[in-house]
Amino acid sequence: MMLLISLGAVVAYLLVLIRCVVFALDPKDRRQSDNAEVGYILCSSLLLLISYACLWVFEPWKLTNNSTYSAMFVGFTIFNAAYFFRRVGALIIWRDRRRGVRRVREAHE
Repeated sequence: MMLLISLGAVVAYLLVLIRCVVFALDPKDRRQSDNAEVGYILCSSLLLLISYACLWVFEPWKLTNNSTYSAMFVGFTIFNAAYFFRRVGALIIWRDRRRGVRRVREAHE
């Protein structure tokens, strides 16, 4: 069972990586802090994927033995992947929406 959940965590981080690449390839104007945040998320996602690969190669029983500690590790990484996925999505979509609202407000003043 834990093996399937671990594979789910890897898939979640792959989705985060894809969303980071979509953000990077989008040529819109954005703040430097947004680029830095997505870069941080991209690097931490890559490090977590590398740690999963190392665990599978060198100590696979830690991801498949259904212990409390392995469940906490996998759960924590899935939780972070969900937050990262949502945050990068907000940076892709939300900035334009906020900018549009600001323009409408300025036009009425």
